[in-house]
Amino acid sequence: MSPLRRRMIEDMQIRNLAAHTQRVYVEQVVRFAGYFRKSPEHLGPTEIRTYLIHLTQERRLSASSIVVTSPHSGFSTSSPSSSPGRARLSPAA
Repeated sequence: MSPLRRRMIEDMQIRNLAAHTQRVYVEQVVRFAGYFRKSPEHLGPTEIRTYLIHLTQERRLSASSIVVTSPHSGFSTSSPSSSPGRARLSPAA
């Protein structure tokens, strides 16, 4: 398990999210990363926007589906100071 995935799961456990919800969030991040064929560590806000456009225009998902599917539906992205322009997953407030 990658350190990023471990951190994401730990953060979801801290928030007391159900096991099913955790699996869904992890799967959506896997799909997001797979779309770009890159680790989520190397993806940022621009890629999130591109992916959401893909979901709405090409996959034609409904707005309610996109809220669940969005890589930041339960997590937000922030750029660590050591890697400007890069996003990391952290729990949404």
